[in-house]
Amino acid sequence: MKDAEVSDRPLSELDRKLVQLLTQDARRSNTELAGLLDVSRMTVKNRIDGLVRRGVIERFTIKLADERGGREPAEAAFFHMKLKRPFCKHIHDAVQGWPELIGAWSIAGSTDMTLLVQAAGFDRLDDLRDLLARHPDVETVWTAMILRQWAHKSSLNPDYDPRRPPDRLDRRLGEIAAEQGADRMTDEGAAPR
Repeated sequence: MKDAEVSDRPLSELDRKLVQLLTQDARRSNTELAGLLDVSRMTVKNRIDGLVRRGVIERFTIKLADERGGREPAEAAFFHMKLKRPFCKHIHDAVQGWPELIGAWSIAGSTDMTLLVQAAGFDRLDDLRDLLARHPDVETVWTAMILRQWAHKSSLNPDYDPRRPPDRLDRRLGEIAAEQGADRMTDEGAAPR
């Protein structure tokens, strides 16, 4: 039961940074990760092994566990913000360590900034939204849940490499599309002709 006790502990700052780096590119070597985190390769190896034992990392396409150690399907959402002052960098500095962060953009118009996050369940999304709402530079936050993907052109991203495996968003949106396709087939099969 020692592992169960360990899995209830919150992630350390180093573990969160490590998960974020692996989420961005799970193929990074321990040497590269050690350099980015300013720690030894052995520290990186031990931390990764610990994250695997704790169930935070399930496989090396990253899958995050929720805080209770259970597995819930990941939900993707956009957080749109109107800021009190146009300091998107302050918001980015506050959220860049979130392992759930997929993307962050400064936006022209009535929205000042938009974040794309993917979290294990609605409770975690709600926690992240609350953190944003309490930030001193945020005036308003509104959430847009992703229900269905119609298009996602990853090749428009500056770091796109077609030889790389799909990113977290690609995988989750593919899962959503597959689930919806299965639901549609079940509904169509039951519909009278």
